[in-house]
Amino acid sequence: MKVTVCFGRTRVVVPCGNGNIKVHSLIEQAAMRYKKAIAKDPGYWLQVHRLEHGDGGILDLDDTLCDVADDKDRVSHAVVSGLDTPQGAISG
Repeated sequence: MKVTVCFGRTRVVVPCGNGNIKVHSLIEQAAMRYKKAIAKDPGYWLQVHRLEHGDGGILDLDDTLCDVADDKDRVSHAVVSGLDTPQGAISG
């Protein structure tokens, strides 16, 4: 299973195995890939406010991905803030 996560106009594809990961884990992986895509330092802090399914529904962080999304789905999110701060400060 793979899911495309949209950060505005930038989209990252996240492989999710069989989909038995939590939405929170998807957010962490997508944020890491997004920072690479926009050439930000790993210490760049990114706070994701919510993750929305392509149909507009908000995904719960504790849900298992395969229960709320299908293979090759597109999801989007709203970034509340992004700052250059110490390593490892990612919040989902």
